[in-house]
Amino acid sequence: MSSKLQLTTLAVLVSAALPAQAALYKVVEVAPGVSGNEVYGTAIQPSGNDASCFDSGASSATCEEYKLAGETRNRPDGFSYREEVPFAMDNSFGYIEDDYDGFEDYCFYQLGYATCEYWASDRWSSWYNETYSSNTPNSLAFIEGSAEKPSGAINTVINSLDPSGQPVGNFSTSSKRNEAFSAVTNSTLTSKAQSRAWASDGTYTVGSTSSKSGIGGERYYYSSAPAIWSASGFVSIPRAGGYEVDGDYYAQGSMRDFYIDSAGGKTYGVGYNNYSDQHMNATIFIGNSATPTSATWSSALIYNAQVDISGDNINSNSVATNINKNLVVVGQAKRSGGFPQNGAASNRLFIVPDASASSINASFFYGGIFFDGAGGEMGGINNFNEIVGRIDSENHREYDGKQRRQRAFIYPYGVTPKVTVPAEVTAINDRKAIFNGKAWLLDDLTNGGSESSNNNQYRIYDASDINDAGVISATAVKCSGGYDSTSHNAYCGDGNGTEKVVAVKLVPIAGADASAIQPRSYDSAATERQGAGLGFGALTILGLFGFMRKRIK
Repeated sequence: MSSKLQLTTLAVLVSAALPAQAALYKVVEVAPGVSGNEVYGTAIQPSGNDASCFDSGASSATCEEYKLAGETRNRPDGFSYREEVPFAMDNSFGYIEDDYDGFEDYCFYQLGYATCEYWASDRWSSWYNETYSSNTPNSLAFIEGSAEKPSGAINTVINSLDPSGQPVGNFSTSSKRNEAFSAVTNSTLTSKAQSRAWASDGTYTVGSTSSKSGIGGERYYYSSAPAIWSASGFVSIPRAGGYEVDGDYYAQGSMRDFYIDSAGGKTYGVGYNNYSDQHMNATIFIGNSATPTSATWSSALIYNAQVDISGDNINSNSVATNINKNLVVVGQAKRSGGFPQNGAASNRLFIVPDASASSINASFFYGGIFFDGAGGEMGGINNFNEIVGRIDSENHREYDGKQRRQRAFIYPYGVTPKVTVPAEVTAINDRKAIFNGKAWLLDDLTNGGSESSNNNQYRIYDASDINDAGVISATAVKCSGGYDSTSHNAYCGDGNGTEKVVAVKLVPIAGADASAIQPRSYDSAATERQGAGLGFGALTILGLFGFMRKRIK
């Protein structure tokens, strides 16, 4: 027998002896337990000090038990049920006040699509229904099959789950556009005209409050402010500059996430605040106490992500969405329609490696899957500095063209300045090595091995949250039975199959590492999805489900 044949035979025998579990994640579809044409995953239950689900001894059944929160949609939001103001930037309420024309103007001036009539009509129809027609619910929230509908709620959203798995979010009623709900209640909060809750540790909750209800004659012209509260205390964060009302503009602010640094005696919050010229800028809020409701608060603007850069409004707005125990901050800045980058007025993703640094500067994601001018949506970050969200997977010109297709990603950022304990450095480096030290589209990490057939039914559109065990809440487009091939742009039923939008969990496969990664290919023929079951979400899954939607841990 030749040595070549011996080596080949040995390779086959070794291969046969290895477990067939390529891919890093198993896709687990979640039943919503509420009605709706399309289902979106928005948050995952925190895992606390639980072991990593990538560990070789991890139980798949246990890792699948982390609860997912989500929402349904029968139509797109008129404007986001989450945001303080329309399109996360219209603090004069000028676009929304002009009804259909305002929607089309926003698209034309701030997005630049050649399809603005369709884009505006879709959302205006929803806004008209919510504002002038009926109170038929569109957003029904759930946690793993159980409906979450506060008393009197019309549309409900869940922004995060607290450590006990309780929902944190807001809902609309017949008298308020938004009212916060979480396990932490406060009488001052409930007296506010509007409120929103974004994140909670079970003792404190952060969000915003507004001066008018946003309903009826008070539909327009209200201001909002960042807030943090406990059962016994409530703090409204001061504006960083400007006035509550300045001409046609109304001050806005919001706290989206926070971390209590007990050792350092400080509390760090993130979100946005109101600055001069009524600009809404990404901000780190710093409280001088580990008891947030007793702290004195200041606001630190995140430079490079602000609206006004060197005298030009380069961005239309920006927000810091998440912070972890390593004081790593992530967020996004919407490029102004007057200053497109690489053919798009995109929503660019950024990171601040240390919230306690003397100089706070945003660095935009770049390199690998993050091309120049790529837009997306931030999802979340865990304490291993693993970041999830969605990003453009196409780089054609959007201005005077069509929206780019987007797909979910994970970015293992690695060690940052505040990670100094050797065991934590090792743990973060070990997790980063699982991903071969770089960012990936999550579709590339669900391909191959024993889960391939199941996973090939899904293409992962959005990753909204990740816990420390590595489980991800996500939204996918599903082709029951599987796509025609495992490629990124495969057809469903030769282009005639039915696709639907579903909520999924991505559960790490125990023992999987970088050697299991089998990137998907691209079919040479262009793929046009034409399934009979396509609704607005699947048709525009390449576009925006919400504007600067999240937020959370």
